Amino acid sequence: MQALMNGIQWVSFILKPSLIDLISCRCRYSKERVEITSMVSGKSGPHEHSANNDKTRSYLAYNLRPDSVMRHFHILLALGVTLLFTGCYNRAATTKIDPNELMVFPAPPEEPRIQFITAYSSSSDIKPFRKIDQFLLGSSLFELEVGIEKPYGIALKNGKIYICDTMLPGLVIIDLENRTLHPFQPFGRGALRKPVNLTVDDQGYIYVADTDRQQVVVYTPDLKYVDAISSGSLKPLDVAIMGDTLFIADYQDRNIEVWSLKRRRMIGLFPPKNEEAPDSEKVFVPYALAVDRANHLYVTDFGQFRVQKYDRDGRYLETFGGLGRALGQFARPKGISVDHEENLYVVDAAFENVQMFDKDGNLLMFFGGPYQQPGNMYLPAQVIVDYDHLQYFQDYILPEYKLVYLILVTNQYGPDKIGIYGRIEPIEAKETE
Repeated sequence: MQALMNGIQWVSFILKPSLIDLISCRCRYSKERVEITSMVSGKSGPHEHSANNDKTRSYLAYNLRPDSVMRHFHILLALGVTLLFTGCYNRAATTKIDPNELMVFPAPPEEPRIQFITAYSSSSDIKPFRKIDQFLLGSSLFELEVGIEKPYGIALKNGKIYICDTMLPGLVIIDLENRTLHPFQPFGRGALRKPVNLTVDDQGYIYVADTDRQQVVVYTPDLKYVDAISSGSLKPLDVAIMGDTLFIADYQDRNIEVWSLKRRRMIGLFPPKNEEAPDSEKVFVPYALAVDRANHLYVTDFGQFRVQKYDRDGRYLETFGGLGRALGQFARPKGISVDHEENLYVVDAAFENVQMFDKDGNLLMFFGGPYQQPGNMYLPAQVIVDYDHLQYFQDYILPEYKLVYLILVTNQYGPDKIGIYGRIEPIEAKETE
């Protein structure tokens, strides 16, 4: 065994320079390809290069020649055989995390209800680099890493996390099953300019609110452009779906547009009699939307520092929060989400936390706080609740506790762009003294 390991190290030492050259060549090719695509489409890509077009095309032509690629073939073949015999080819290196070291809310000695689970900021957070990769490729390996720049809206559906990245601009998609992270930056009619929020329907169609395009852009589950929804002066900040109805929070006209998804046309405004309602029941500046299982619509009213709750017909039901710095009040309320018990989660970008209310508007607790360590937040923007993907995070949960549902929060800045939390409960009720 020791002889085999020595042989592997010798082969790795011989192969390492050529592999680095090959990987670097691939990275440079990808960047130049973005430049050429951008020149053809007339749109600047995320990477700008000073080389002229002739040099770029000559460089690509040379590095894609069969003899240029084939000269590395024997290197890759030798490496593949080596890794196959060592059993390292498909084995991903993972870091063992002790759940007892993760942040919980409320803090001890109180009974924990929310546990910080993990955070995603780049592709290496989804699938860590293998030790053999790091040894062979060194620093060149990190050229392949893909990161999340400035996330805002987020959705989780069918094993995939969809994230609006306003700096890309486009979406970042995390595949939980295959443990991959990749950017989606469409061109042509489906190009995104400033995607801020999104939702995914039961068929997997993706609806992206783009404030600069002033449209809601629609894609199929396999990311093909379908349509763009707009009423002219629309500046969409958020979208929500209730059955066949699409709700769009319009910052431009300070209202909520109601669209029929089947007929693809606007059918009204929400609430229907908003202008006639008393100030306590109105929506002044709709900023974020959420729908619960009872078909109630929740609206973050940024102009009044509160969240309004309505039934599906637009009848006012409840107000959460209000302007202030006390518990249960807001300074900069943003994204919202609702669990199956109609508990409301509200992001506050000023307090850098998420507050949790029961269905009657009573504050239950809050979690997060200004960033000092993993589990805190850094200018949070959106929150979602999910019950369908617990299996991917169960191993992180505290012993003697069960994971009830997931809570995902986007942070526009800081080291932890996507914070993942869990609502937890004891597996068995504690004995009372």
